[in-house]
Amino acid sequence: MSSTNALNGYTALIPTLQAAYPSASLDTSVTKVSATVKENSRLVYDSMLKGVKQAIENDITIGIGTDAAMSYVTHYDIWREMDHYMRQANLNNKQVIDMVTRTNAKILGVDDVTGTVDIGKHADLIIMEQNPLEHIEALSDISMVMVKGNLIQTPSVTRIKEVDDVLNSVS
Repeated sequence: MSSTNALNGYTALIPTLQAAYPSASLDTSVTKVSATVKENSRLVYDSMLKGVKQAIENDITIGIGTDAAMSYVTHYDIWREMDHYMRQANLNNKQVIDMVTRTNAKILGVDDVTGTVDIGKHADLIIMEQNPLEHIEALSDISMVMVKGNLIQTPSVTRIKEVDDVLNSVS
């Protein structure tokens, strides 16, 4: 399957709950948004969450992504989106990990070469000290990365402490 066959005649949902959640949840003194923007964020977030729950109930394919163009959404912390699905949509660690790997690859039409650890597929792996099946936040502390068979022994990420502190205050 090639990327030109993405979706292949079916529909998938990839909401980015973390795009609206901080603006909807944080105090306006932190976000510096108006009361109107905060209320709009809350309405968008509530509708997105309702859509996720309906998709789950109706067995619609759901992928997981981020919308790092939004305030308080970082490129490096997809675990926050995954954690949010777990808490708000009653999914477990295995389900959200499957959604962000196998399901995303299927949605993109590249599941023949990636998305699972199988013979003949690209060896894209991450190594962590903790098990993300037990603690999804383990995905925030990557020890090593293997991309297409090439090992990166000391991956680094530039974190934004101020943003992380704010996000850590939102449950």
